[in-house]
Amino acid sequence: DQKVNYACIVLNKIVEKIKIIIRYIKYLIASKNHHAIHSPFVFDLVTNVIYKNISTNTTSKIESLRSDLCKDNNVIIVKDFGAGSNINKKKKRKIKDIAKNSSKNKKFGELLYRIVEHFKPKEIFELGTSFGISTLYLSKANLKSNITTFEGCEESAKIALDNFKKLDCANINTIVGEFGETFSKKLAQKNKVNLVFIDGNHSEKATIKYFDESIKYSDQKTILIFDDIHWSSGMEKAWSYIKKSQNTRVTVDLFFIGLVFLDQKLSKENFIIRF
Repeated sequence: DQKVNYACIVLNKIVEKIKIIIRYIKYLIASKNHHAIHSPFVFDLVTNVIYKNISTNTTSKIESLRSDLCKDNNVIIVKDFGAGSNINKKKKRKIKDIAKNSSKNKKFGELLYRIVEHFKPKEIFELGTSFGISTLYLSKANLKSNITTFEGCEESAKIALDNFKKLDCANINTIVGEFGETFSKKLAQKNKVNLVFIDGNHSEKATIKYFDESIKYSDQKTILIFDDIHWSSGMEKAWSYIKKSQNTRVTVDLFFIGLVFLDQKLSKENFIIRF
């Protein structure tokens, strides 16, 4: 029975990987670069934010911290309230394995940095701290911003807090607990949010809920960023719901993440950009 169960687990992983590869091929076929964009807003976004290169001492320090985490053999107990990982379902996991699989890589970390640097949002919410790598990119891009980051796992949050201290980030407030109990409550307290990065509980129902909650406390300049929009059929359905919403105007599909802009002055369009 154990052998059969193990074989089923391995087979499911292979099937999921094949599905993601197929989705990525479809994305590549449909995607365009900045030369094919006729919207002035999106052309500027792609040229001056998405495709812009940065290399700073700050981002190097963040990546050095990531490198240390990727070598850490210590084991923690993971409390996962969301859809979990396609790679590792075990509760006990090595820090290095989580760091390699859960945090957004350098390419997307620097994209988050450029978005914050360019638009300068004051109040930023991040749903899904993990070890705080993405949080650090958000934080360092604009030290005048206020970052509120939410994490469900206490042990992961402890490591994140230590990382924030190492890079001397004073503009981050970490909230630990189940997202359903913490996210809405904190949004209501803040009353307004300028950027929301949803990187937790990768399920259709939860993602739609976080979108609807965020909209209540957004204005036309608010930016919403959703992680892993093609991670599963459920996440693709959630992304479709977000694109069709009357509240959204411009959406940008970068495959691994989706950007949402709410300014009603913009034409309602969905862009698939190769990144």
